[in-house]
Amino acid sequence: MNTLTKETKQEVDGKREVTEVKPQVKVYSPNVDVYETENSLLFRVEMPGVDETSVGITIEKDQLLLEGKFQIPTVERGQVRLAEYREGNYLRRFTIGKAVDSDNAIAKIKNGILELTLPKIEPKKTKIEIRNS
Repeated sequence: MNTLTKETKQEVDGKREVTEVKPQVKVYSPNVDVYETENSLLFRVEMPGVDETSVGITIEKDQLLLEGKFQIPTVERGQVRLAEYREGNYLRRFTIGKAVDSDNAIAKIKNGILELTLPKIEPKKTKIEIRNS
C-alpha cells in the first residue's frame, strides 16, 4: 500500500519557498490474474467497492494502467463500532508486450471484479526491398 502525496509550494515573505507534503489518498495494489488465449489477453482485477463509474483504464503505447476509486458509504444510523475498510484507490500498471486492439476492448465490473479483455492484433508486416546502389 502506498500513499499519494500532494506537494504545496509557498513563498514566504517573497524570498523563501517552503514545500509542504501532505498525505492524500491510500493507494492499494489490487490482486490481478492475467490469462492469454490465442486471440486475446484477459485481466481479472480485484477491486471491492468499485463500480463502473469509478474505474479508469488507459492504454498508452504498451502500458496498461488500471485505476479504481472507492469510498466507504456513510451510515446514517448507529455509531461505528468497528471499521476495518479504508478509503483509497487501486492502481496497477502493466507492460502489455503484445499488440492489442484497444478500440474493441471489453471491460465489465461485477461483485468487485473487473474483467478486461484486450483482443490481440497481428503485428503489421512490412517487406523491405533491398536496393542496388
